[in-house]
Amino acid sequence: INQGMAFRTPDVQLHLKTCFLLLLGGLMEAAQEQGSMYMWIDANQARVLIGFEEDILIVSEGKMAPFTHDFRKAQQRMPAIPVNIQHVNFTWQATDQAEYFYEFQTLRSLDKDIMDDPTVNVPLLGSVPHKASVVQVSFPCRGDQDGVAAFEVTILVMDAGGNIILRTPHNAIFFKTCQKAKCPGGCRSGGYCNERQVCECQDGFYGVHCEKALCSPRCLNGGLCMSPGVCICPPGYFGPSCERANCSTTCLNGGTCFHPGKCICAVGFEGSRCELSKCQQPCRNGGKCTGRNKCKCSKGYHGDLCSKAVCEPSCGAHGTCVEPNRCQCRDGWHGRHCNKTLKKLKQKLNTLKLQHVEKR
Repeated sequence: INQGMAFRTPDVQLHLKTCFLLLLGGLMEAAQEQGSMYMWIDANQARVLIGFEEDILIVSEGKMAPFTHDFRKAQQRMPAIPVNIQHVNFTWQATDQAEYFYEFQTLRSLDKDIMDDPTVNVPLLGSVPHKASVVQVSFPCRGDQDGVAAFEVTILVMDAGGNIILRTPHNAIFFKTCQKAKCPGGCRSGGYCNERQVCECQDGFYGVHCEKALCSPRCLNGGLCMSPGVCICPPGYFGPSCERANCSTTCLNGGTCFHPGKCICAVGFEGSRCELSKCQQPCRNGGKCTGRNKCKCSKGYHGDLCSKAVCEPSCGAHGTCVEPNRCQCRDGWHGRHCNKTLKKLKQKLNTLKLQHVEKR
């Protein structure tokens, strides 16, 4: 790809660089402008991708780099990932003591006759490491035919409270150009065709086309496939595919064990076991805690604790709203909205009596 870049003019190079940056940055967008998470593409990977040897910072302190802000508008003019690029490496890191968790929700090829589902070299669920680590997203062309394959990569990054910090933009579609592989029949399951025209397979796969799996489904969460169907799990995980976290603590109030000893809490709760309500005083009248001392009230109530009833229209200056749309009037006043005096009522009654006597 460097040879090809050498023959392009600076303007074309700059255009390609911008498009590729948008493509790479488009994998994620900021949901909240806070945090201490970083993601970048190192200089070596940048040189392979766009011919510029420089680090490309995508996320800094939980904020997206400015070049990603036009992603939606630029998506239509993005180039497809070239034939000779089989994967993209991202480096990420959570600094300080902050805890972040990620989940790859979708890795899907929309043209499986051209390209299999994208793969990643990390578990689909896990925590963002505190040491700089590489996440590799691979694009496994099938080798059966030429063409451009559309694909989706959906990822969420959450903080320790389960709040989404970063996420893939909605309906984000990317493209990969594939050609028939030199290896007859192509290489599958993330394998690639080497210079000897032999498929080199990823760990856990074998066969002429890397079509056979030693462990199916594959070992998750860093598990090691030792023999067909046998995964050796790292500490804290168990199950046939190391898919289950061995949680020593029970998550309360609807919380879910996301990682050994870590709970993702339901809305309105926090704490290591989700044992604490974010509202110091409980929400009343069916209200639900949605944040730090914030209640979402049911219909007919309002206020910080949902303790105040709503009357529409109001009870005015001579009444108090005691239940939804029910006013309690002060002495001397009556009516649905406490806007009528008893004196006027007596005068009206006396008038009606006089009219009745006169008719008789």
